[in-house]
Amino acid sequence: GKGWQGALQAGLSRMMEYGGAKPGDRTMIDALVPALDALSKSGNIAKAALAARKGADATANMVRARAGRSTYVSSEKLKGVNDPGAEAVAMLLEGLSRS
Repeated sequence: GKGWQGALQAGLSRMMEYGGAKPGDRTMIDALVPALDALSKSGNIAKAALAARKGADATANMVRARAGRSTYVSSEKLKGVNDPGAEAVAMLLEGLSRS
């Protein structure tokens, strides 16, 4: 009953609760949290996409993954590469903002 923005926020909360990931763990959460925060403040999908992109790009500087599939990849291979889940979130929101 909260609308689609509330549903996204509830979904994010459940993902974090059950999966255990949080911002800074080098997962899709690093793009979702800032995107949904921007969306809740502005209601603007373009601003959410920009926030997601910034969050996804920040994962390239995280050389240690603390959750997700990237935990199986060595630190030297993570450096300079965006987390795939975070990148997917950013690309999805960028596509939605263009439509």
